[in-house]
Amino acid sequence: YNHFEGSAMLTNKADLRETIVDFYLRHRRDPFGVIPLTFVVREGTGDPEFAQLRRAYDHIEGTTGQRMWLVKPGDKANRGNGIRIYDSLEELAARLDSKERCWVVQKYMEGPLLVHRRKFDIRAYCLVAQEPRGGAVRAYLYREAYLRTTSSEYSTKTKDRLVHLNNDAVQKKGGEYGKFEPANKLSLLDFQRFLDEHHGQDGFSVKGSLVPQLRSLVADTIRAAREHWNPRGIDGCFQVFGFDFMVDTNFRAWLIEVNNNPCLELCNSYLSYLIPRMLDEALQLTLDRAFPQAAAPGAATDASATGWEQVYCSEGPEADIVSCDWVAELPVEDVGAAAHEFFKLGGALLSAAPPFTKVGGGARRCVKGARKAGRSNDASAAVAEEAGVSVEQPPPPIEAGGG
Repeated sequence: YNHFEGSAMLTNKADLRETIVDFYLRHRRDPFGVIPLTFVVREGTGDPEFAQLRRAYDHIEGTTGQRMWLVKPGDKANRGNGIRIYDSLEELAARLDSKERCWVVQKYMEGPLLVHRRKFDIRAYCLVAQEPRGGAVRAYLYREAYLRTTSSEYSTKTKDRLVHLNNDAVQKKGGEYGKFEPANKLSLLDFQRFLDEHHGQDGFSVKGSLVPQLRSLVADTIRAAREHWNPRGIDGCFQVFGFDFMVDTNFRAWLIEVNNNPCLELCNSYLSYLIPRMLDEALQLTLDRAFPQAAAPGAATDASATGWEQVYCSEGPEADIVSCDWVAELPVEDVGAAAHEFFKLGGALLSAAPPFTKVGGGARRCVKGARKAGRSNDASAAVAEEAGVSVEQPPPPIEAGGG
């Protein structure tokens, strides 16, 4: 069995929240500049964290008018099972009291970037492998990823799961699945073509600006869980994870979740090319290194000869840095309080303008590479000031580029 013990600290939704919060607070950064504002409720409305959630709900509704939240099973659940969308605190609370289990309550991104007026998320693959005899843990991001689209036009006026959830298991239940894109999937190159045609004034480059954000998000996520990897030091561990991201109207990427057993279904021609190649090259970097005598002729011995790019190593000067250096810093005196006052954090997510709304004359652009991933404006600055959180300064202009 090659999977890592301890990987549940990433793939369990409740544990992922704890992992991300602990890491970024330790580095005096806002953890909810990486994942949406998230609460873990284990004892229904009697849970102390529900009191924080109530304060956050009231605060956000009062300062921004945003009311949409997601409730997800916090432990073992995937494929969109059990996820509900709420715009009423009373209905949300009833859900939390409906079963004795761990729930994750997460602020819904009301300002997502859209493709042809429809929501999408991004599935990217991450390979984690450990060198023999307790050696370094290395993480790699596969250079090719893909978008998962919905079939229904986005709107905050409905709570229809087909509008809001990109999971294949959800979208396949809709009558228009596959109508707009084969199996509701787009390559990153397809995405760049869409951006060039519909957001050309922003000059946003997927390769130059989005992928570096994904790279940094993956690196920090693996780095955050490093103390939990392989506690018994078992040799030969390696694993391919599926990372899911969303992009807001500021072109800022957000980590949504990490999948322990990502879907490998070859549901269209692009994935029929991508997934076998990704897996073959993952095995070249793991099994073929362990058993070189059985490797196929010409098998890659170095990641540079594959589509995998190393983004993290547990040894060396970058073992405990923050790659997502665009995430807002917290004043030293506020770090301790932040752990108990989550409602004051996460201002960057709220700064993304809802779709179909013009702000400052058009769509806004964000990042140059992964140095910055937020773009402030008068509205977001006001939200941040009200919440007591700093918002990143506008980045320098970015260059238009290909996918």
